[in-house]
Amino acid sequence: MTPRGSGRRLSRVRALVLFALLAVPALAQPAVLLGTVRDADGAPLPGASVYLSGTARGTSSQPDGAYRLTGIPPGAVRLVGSMVGFTPEVHELRLGPGDTLTVALTLAPTTQALGAVAVEARRDGRWAERLERFRRTLIGESENADSTRILNPEVLDFRTSWGSLMAEARAPLVIENRALGYRLTYDLHAFEASATSVRYDGDERFEALVPASDAEAERWAAARARAFRGSLRHLLQSLMAGATEADGFGLDLAREDTYGAWPVVRANPDWLIEVDADGWATLHVRGRLDVTYSGEPEEAAYLRSDWFREPRRRPDPVQRSSVFVDGSRARIDPQGTPEDPFAVSVSGHLAFERLADLVPAEYVLPAD
Repeated sequence: MTPRGSGRRLSRVRALVLFALLAVPALAQPAVLLGTVRDADGAPLPGASVYLSGTARGTSSQPDGAYRLTGIPPGAVRLVGSMVGFTPEVHELRLGPGDTLTVALTLAPTTQALGAVAVEARRDGRWAERLERFRRTLIGESENADSTRILNPEVLDFRTSWGSLMAEARAPLVIENRALGYRLTYDLHAFEASATSVRYDGDERFEALVPASDAEAERWAAARARAFRGSLRHLLQSLMAGATEADGFGLDLAREDTYGAWPVVRANPDWLIEVDADGWATLHVRGRLDVTYSGEPEEAAYLRSDWFREPRRRPDPVQRSSVFVDGSRARIDPQGTPEDPFAVSVSGHLAFERLADLVPAEYVLPAD
């Protein structure tokens, strides 16, 4: 049986998986990351971007290549060093309260394999068509995606094989989201989309745009809250806080039986999450976790998207999705971030929401 609301499953590595924001214990001291950015010969690289993926926490390396990031909540983080002309370097780290960790970043020159193919694609007029397919897959097809643009698409190279689209970027993508009021710098590591699956890997750094008026600031604030509500980060935050019912989430577990059917039973949130004394947690999902969010209706655009596979024309008053956990369990840090970014995948309405619907890890839902 296909997961409800989708004929395709999204394996969104890292960035869509989750950057949630549970408050860390009051006594937990923030961590510090510091080090240098150098090239393969050991020469310092000034002006390199050093940031924590999925956040607005970042800096640029100094003339001697040094960098320093402070005020980092304890937990799992993904440190990225990036510079035009070099391949980004990524470190998966686990930070404890008050840790000061030194991480040396060594960036290798970029090598491109798609350039000749991309030139041919541009000449034969197919490049724009491939760009639009890439944009729909990465940015999304939601209302927010309509107001989100890739400002430097010329850095993208594409190729196709047996109906699949592959993409590489010769420099970080610059993406402006006028719906939520963010500019993203996105380091694309891998991208492949076929008729049955999507798999991409990347890291984004958020920068808040300056609103042109108080009215625009209010629109952005409301849009950010809508983007957060019902998201995967919201779900995991609610599970860890024991507040799924109050937050509007209904949960059902489905497991394939010996006859190939998927019987569904109501899930007790206590079965799904185990929170340790240090704030870390383990998410347990065997089979498929079906999620119904009653806080917002489906977007009308969802019914027109590649992620919808049901014979109806009107949006439902609830959003339906499915969550899968590789190996049936995933470790979650005190901020709600999976320690293994490959561990969680989604389908349905959650898969419909992409970069255009993301807010950074620093975002906190305003109190009612």
